Amino acid sequence: MVHLTVSHHRNNPRARAAAHRAMAIAALKSNSSLKVRYRRYNAHMRKANALSRTADTISQHQEVTS
Repeated sequence: MVHLTVSHHRNNPRARAAAHRAMAIAALKSNSSLKVRYRRYNAHMRKANALSRTADTISQHQEVTS
């Protein structure tokens, strides 16, 4: 039997953004061509920035409704 655990990071955009930033740095350090490293880096940074904007929007909405 396989037990799956759901991380609390899945619903936390700030934690997910931090994870994507870490993956972006790891992409730069990987053993791949420069083109591939930068493509992966940029993809992870786009996701991180989008998640940060989402987290900011959620935070602002919660302040307004409180």
